[in-house]
Amino acid sequence: MRRRDEVTVGIVVAAAVVLVLAGTLWLKGKVLGAEEITLWARFREVGLLNTGNDVKMRGVPVGKVEEIRLGRGGGAVLVRMSIRAGLTLPRDPVVVLSPKSMFGDWQAEIFPRASFPQYDYLESANPRILPGYTLPDITRLTTVADQIARNLAVLTDRFSIAFTEETAVNIRDAIDNIQDVSAKLTTMVNQQQRTLDEVGGNLEATSAALGDVAAVARRAFAQIDTSIGHGELKDMVGSVQRSTARIDSLTAAMVVASRRLTGTLNSADSAFRTVANVATSLQGGRGTLAQLVRDTTLYTQLVQTNAQIQALLADLQRNPKKYINLKVF
Repeated sequence: MRRRDEVTVGIVVAAAVVLVLAGTLWLKGKVLGAEEITLWARFREVGLLNTGNDVKMRGVPVGKVEEIRLGRGGGAVLVRMSIRAGLTLPRDPVVVLSPKSMFGDWQAEIFPRASFPQYDYLESANPRILPGYTLPDITRLTTVADQIARNLAVLTDRFSIAFTEETAVNIRDAIDNIQDVSAKLTTMVNQQQRTLDEVGGNLEATSAALGDVAAVARRAFAQIDTSIGHGELKDMVGSVQRSTARIDSLTAAMVVASRRLTGTLNSADSAFRTVANVATSLQGGRGTLAQLVRDTTLYTQLVQTNAQIQALLADLQRNPKKYINLKVF
């Protein structure tokens, strides 16, 4: 009887231990006999994350947070997670920590980086450690809201200081000035509109004139086409060609005359150079001619000789027998 009681007590204790273990595993989200893999992620901070919090992927729990510890040097926080084996992680996976509810529970969720590219993930040199980012919790949002409220209060105080009664009057005057300027601009626009209308009328008149010119040009072209068709233009071209041939002949004759004139000019130039040389010799007193020109004695003798010859001729005419004595035998 006592042995049976001991066996019963042992069975009850063993069952209690099994129940405790099973409950512990169930609370941790683990299943007996299920294989698991370990993942590490790196964060600047982890907020209110604790061991045992859920690890999710696509909103479905796939594991638990197993360990949270500071990295070497305290510049980062490393989180170890266990997830079910056989899961296919998304491309370029990252881990985002966020509040799970309003009661302080947190969770870690695995996303592809493309889902939230704007977050500043904490990268790791080890490719087996996933980059992580922590969303701000409600306390941080409250702090930020308080800071925003303080900034708004400062802006309100500065606005109340800047916006006085005098400022309101100045603003009203500025509005009046703007209305005046708007009225002047309206008047100017109306004047410019009238000017544009006048310009448009002038352009219409110019366009009509251009149309008339185009009609005249079309008629002229039509006449040219008619002339071409009746052969008149061909006759004109022939006349022009014949005139051109005559001009070419005249040009050739002028070229020949020019060549002859060039030879004559060359001969005249040679003669002029000879006369110039003679004149130079006369001026310099060189040569017989120069001496004859410069010697007045010869000139005087020539004059005397001429006078004597004239006297002799005169005497011969008066007394021919004196000089001519003919005897006939």
